[in-house]
Amino acid sequence: MGESIWIRERSSPYSPLLILITISSLLACCGANFHRDVDVTWGHDHANISDDGRLLTLTLDRLSGAGFQSKKAYLFGKFDVEMKLPPGNTAGIVTTFYVIFIS
Repeated sequence: MGESIWIRERSSPYSPLLILITISSLLACCGANFHRDVDVTWGHDHANISDDGRLLTLTLDRLSGAGFQSKKAYLFGKFDVEMKLPPGNTAGIVTTFYVIFIS
């Protein structure tokens, strides 16, 4: 019991902040980068990766679209998708984001 009291007395009020900064730094240095982590598989002229590698933009026109795949297999993940449709009647556009597993 004396040991846990010693730890409590010696801990700094800044310890949680230090832990948060350390975790944030690790996430920032090891974050996703589309230049490094994905390959554009088709429609190269309809795909654009931002200079910092944090944004992948796929464009759809009357003739074609684009596709990409990750270079690694993942057990879990998160996707954020923002789709912008042209104004007017878009009944012929399929607005679907497909995730498939290829062994």
